[in-house]
Amino acid sequence: MFIEIGNYVRSFSKPGKMLFPVAVASLITVSSGANASTIGQAFDDLMSGSKVSAVLLSHGKTTEKYFKNKDKNIDGMDRQHELGQTVGLYYRTGKTRLGASPVKINFNIGYSYMFNLSSDYPGGTHNWNAGEKIFMSEDCFWSGGQPGKGQYKCNDSASYGKLPIANVKFNWGKAKSERGFVRIGDGFYNTGMITAASDDDALLSSYRGIMAQQAWGEYIFDGAFVIGFMKGNDDTMRDLHGNANYYDPEPLTYDNLYTMRVRKKFADKGGYQIAYGEAKDYLRRSHASTYYNLKLAAQTNLFMQAQYYYNRKAGELWDVDVEKELASYDEYASALSYEFRLRQGGLEFLYGFTKINAPRENGNGNGSFSYGFGDAKGYLKLPTSGNYHGFRRDGEEAMVVGTKYDFRNFGMPRLYIDYRYHWGKAPIKAKAGDNKGEVVYGKESEHAITVSYEPRQGMMKGFVFNLKHAFYRPDEILAQIQPGEIAEKGDKTATKFTLSYMFNI
Repeated sequence: MFIEIGNYVRSFSKPGKMLFPVAVASLITVSSGANASTIGQAFDDLMSGSKVSAVLLSHGKTTEKYFKNKDKNIDGMDRQHELGQTVGLYYRTGKTRLGASPVKINFNIGYSYMFNLSSDYPGGTHNWNAGEKIFMSEDCFWSGGQPGKGQYKCNDSASYGKLPIANVKFNWGKAKSERGFVRIGDGFYNTGMITAASDDDALLSSYRGIMAQQAWGEYIFDGAFVIGFMKGNDDTMRDLHGNANYYDPEPLTYDNLYTMRVRKKFADKGGYQIAYGEAKDYLRRSHASTYYNLKLAAQTNLFMQAQYYYNRKAGELWDVDVEKELASYDEYASALSYEFRLRQGGLEFLYGFTKINAPRENGNGNGSFSYGFGDAKGYLKLPTSGNYHGFRRDGEEAMVVGTKYDFRNFGMPRLYIDYRYHWGKAPIKAKAGDNKGEVVYGKESEHAITVSYEPRQGMMKGFVFNLKHAFYRPDEILAQIQPGEIAEKGDKTATKFTLSYMFNI
């Protein structure tokens, strides 16, 4: 395992990335300084407590929406889909004490392969780096013939294998109130203002860097310093990138990203968290939230939460994305949100509200609140986000009502059905009609249905099923419908599902 770690840390060449070989070299020095019996005991600890887990994951996405391709004579509603099967193997060693210190270490490594079972796109092509992608794109070209002309499209999607996990973890503390760890290497980091996946992602993204967490009484402090990122549908750990799309597929790069967070929980009644993250010379993001659980009766409680997000440019690299019209806003963006959840036994009722502010003057489109540090996934958890649409346009006021039922009364508390109705009103510059060029207000809505089952015990333990369905409908103003175009141009009907099973070998 030391050889594996040693091989991959030698791939770091920038001065700021020397922390990896230094850390591993220190670990080797401490270990080699011990006598043979101690080394033998450490090896026994690592092997005797090791665990190999296998994951089988089926993942599918299908979307019906408007497509237009003059060369293929396509102009109307059509459907695209992708269906894949992932097989993953993850190895975790046991823990062994680091010398005479209270620190214990263990190693983690994981490999997965995504098989392309089926994929189909109207006209046989798809936009590079478009949404709803679980496969890697292949055989890509500029639709205008010359580089930079038209859109960057791809003829095929490919299977791929990847090594998303390869790290060493240092652990300490026995009591829950004093436990902590440091993880060095590649892994699924969920800390501070970064995440490995958004709510509906089945494909986890991996980071290269250092992640740390420390409990201190009722507080939990965590954070990370990262220098690399591997997208869920990629097979290579790459530099940290800015934004890119199928009009400009060459993103800029930035050196590093750091983030930190503090959380405090007041028993079962409430708590708060404050987080901050900064991509060097690119973007700063901050977040604060607080929640309270008010008990009304034996099986009835009212959950209340308020959140605030604030993004601001951090330097000249963000200005580059603004000039290339790749940034969702010019200098800053904010999101203010609150929600109420009334819970009675297995039944829950939801109301949520979000106000977005994301001014954008550069470019043709209106601004919107984006939550990534370029390609790195940023933390965002709004009640008004739908199963398809985010409802995060500049100036938008979004709302949601919903009901959720879990089957605890039928012996299946981890099975639930959730229905939500999302709607919003947002300003936009009209492209047609009597109000062309003026700012007008349009409306949009989504019906969202979610079914989830994740048993924690019994024969079905390790099994996870998630199904998300959405009917998204904007009006003719937000859909930017031009004279002669079909009324359904902006409509989307999307279904996503994951079916997985994890077991130990």
